[in-house]
Amino acid sequence: MSNMDPLDLPQVNRPDWPRHAPGAYPILVCVQFDETGHNALTLAMRFAEAHKHAPLQVAHVVPDTNTSGRAAISARHTDELEAATKQLGEFVAARVGERPIDVTLHVRMGDVVETVFQLALDYDVELIVVGTHGRTGVRRLALGSVAQKLVEAARCPVLVAAPRDFSGMEQTLKPDPPMP
Repeated sequence: MSNMDPLDLPQVNRPDWPRHAPGAYPILVCVQFDETGHNALTLAMRFAEAHKHAPLQVAHVVPDTNTSGRAAISARHTDELEAATKQLGEFVAARVGERPIDVTLHVRMGDVVETVFQLALDYDVELIVVGTHGRTGVRRLALGSVAQKLVEAARCPVLVAAPRDFSGMEQTLKPDPPMP
């Protein structure tokens, strides 16, 4: 029988791991250029400001829809990546502003979930933050959900930045008092 607590997270036993400085808490933020990206980046910036050694790796993944390698497709992919790089820089700059946060931008093309996990490994992140539209039921199944897939296949903690919406709910009239 093992004396290991089954709730302990497994440790990587490699001399070169973790690759970030002791006490650092690198965060990977996955953004789309919409409200979900805004929510994810805002939440990650709060973490970065609270933890003084939390560099943000902000990533946007352009889905690769065609892998034939033809010259016209390669040129289109190059154009998409250049446009996404420019848009990511503007998107992040508008939200980070003058905050003293260490930010590195990444634009990749490929399968979103696989690319996010590869970035998480390559930059030795401790947390992945991703936004979600908060869709449920058939709408989520029809569209697919990157956040759902990331959580299901998680290889490190994943924080889903859902829109804050308690509409349709009522507060408890008499919540439990705080316990000592």
